[in-house]
Amino acid sequence: MDKDTVAGVLKEIGVLLELKGENPFKTRAYVNGARTLEGLTESLETLIQEKRLGEVKGIGKALVEKITELVETGELEYYTNLKASIPAGLIEMLDVQGMGPKKVKALHDKLSIESIEALETACKAGQVAELDGFGKKSEEKILESIAFKRQHASHHHRHKMLHAAEPILGDLRSHPDVIRCDIAGSLRRGKEVSGDIDFLVSAKDSSDIIEAFTTRDGILSVLAAGGTKASVLLEGGIQADLRVVEDSEYASALAYFTGSKEHNIVMRQRAIDRGLRLNEYGLFKSTEETRDPELRLDCNTEEDIFAALDLAYVPPELREDRGEFTAAENGDIPRLIEWTDLKGSLHNHSNWSDGHESLEEIAEYMSGLGLAYWAVTDHSKASFQANGLDEARVQKQLKEIAAVNRKLEDDGNSFRLLSGIEVDVLKKGLDFEDDLLAQLEIVVASMHVAGSDEKDNTTRLIK
Repeated sequence: MDKDTVAGVLKEIGVLLELKGENPFKTRAYVNGARTLEGLTESLETLIQEKRLGEVKGIGKALVEKITELVETGELEYYTNLKASIPAGLIEMLDVQGMGPKKVKALHDKLSIESIEALETACKAGQVAELDGFGKKSEEKILESIAFKRQHASHHHRHKMLHAAEPILGDLRSHPDVIRCDIAGSLRRGKEVSGDIDFLVSAKDSSDIIEAFTTRDGILSVLAAGGTKASVLLEGGIQADLRVVEDSEYASALAYFTGSKEHNIVMRQRAIDRGLRLNEYGLFKSTEETRDPELRLDCNTEEDIFAALDLAYVPPELREDRGEFTAAENGDIPRLIEWTDLKGSLHNHSNWSDGHESLEEIAEYMSGLGLAYWAVTDHSKASFQANGLDEARVQKQLKEIAAVNRKLEDDGNSFRLLSGIEVDVLKKGLDFEDDLLAQLEIVVASMHVAGSDEKDNTTRLIK
């Protein structure tokens, strides 16, 4: 178990303790311990093996024991028991915008609310607005957040989907019976939000592949399993679907299940206009719908299919019927932005606030990626929960940035760190005075959660 996973458990323990109303110092010890782990530059496993973890500032004896148990066994009895002692609904309520541990505990103590459904009922009855620390606007915001959460419950951000999909994709590709395998659907098209993960596999025999897919670790339930198809629910509430086809069908199946629906409609019509039929089983020399392999054109790749329809290859990200066909006919498909086009990043955090790595580590890694610059924009002091920097720490960080840049220059490396800050926009103005901000190269101004009232937020922005 790596340090970030352990840190995540410690953070969750801190939240659970706050839900139970435990001593704030005890709660803070776990949160601070998590932050310390995230900033470690030495291997956590090495520190444990050499019994030096207790020497790390911020890691006391109790934390050493719990961290060691987690790393060595993959489990922590204290965490398991603590989580079991708290109604699961309270933890789910934390996903509602504006609901932190203190507010969830207050609702539980005063209204015996233990689920999002009960919270919604109480809000609609006007009970939440009557409590200290809430009010009518808070009640309305809670109802809006619950409605939004429910509406988008089956949709997940791209980074979460890729995090779940990539290990499965790797396992499928390494399966001895698999010939080819890709992610399809909206995730392949690069959409920011997707409803599920689609996997397409070509193989001579599907039985062992279906078995491996439905019995792997991290599956909450098997939704369906047949001869060539299976659907599972992954941890985190993500649905993953697998379809196995013959390799001769793979290219057309990949194009079909990648979509979009609008793009596919135009593709099928172009095939018809040329006396062909295109479906998920192939591109056929026929004027009628068919799966006859004798009529299937030899299209081993998607590029072959596009070429047969007199089109340049269209990347998945552009398949939305929004002008890609005209561009493909004229050979004007634009080159998509690639990682090598990225020159730097202007909003980032280091272990000076709530990031994980030191400035020197970041400079070495980002330089190795071929970037030219990386802006150091750690949190300002108002974001105390994220270990925000005060004026004195900003000055110290400026000196370290200069030292790292000098070392890079001495080594003949043109990469450089840019000085900066993510400064909070407060009711009175920015978190730092202009004379300090003028010393920095990059300033990111952020609202964060200091105010949820739209009028107040707008006033703060234009002040």
